[in-house]
Amino acid sequence: MLTTDGLRWLAAPDRDSQLVRQLHAYLDDARIAYDRRPTVELPRAAKVRPTARINLPKRTVLVQAVGGSEQGLEHALSLVQRIERADYAFDQRLVLLKGNPQAWPADHLDLLADHTPVGFSDRMDVVTRFLKEGTPLERPVTPEA
Repeated sequence: MLTTDGLRWLAAPDRDSQLVRQLHAYLDDARIAYDRRPTVELPRAAKVRPTARINLPKRTVLVQAVGGSEQGLEHALSLVQRIERADYAFDQRLVLLKGNPQAWPADHLDLLADHTPVGFSDRMDVVTRFLKEGTPLERPVTPEA
């Protein structure tokens, strides 16, 4: 049997993480047009729903925000790999991670950076330059020598 609380949970709208709310507030404040949770169709009719589609004058950027779990990081990697197959160029993808590079496992960041630019919520000025000016993001981890 379902409880009343269970029914309310099922009927409740998606609850965005703090990072997603921060991203939306940042985009609103910067007056950057975006769509929340857009549906992106892949070449063989599968669909993915990243956090946001940012509509810039010269390009569209699909963003996946990750708040802090390894599972979220793995989901983001899978999502950007699938988006890549839908002919979104490298500079049309972005994974935004909470905090800074030191908060994340270096091996995971390195693998993620092979497939997408990686930005950090503690460095939104760098993310802004990437979005507005097309300035490439530096790899979050220096390659091993």
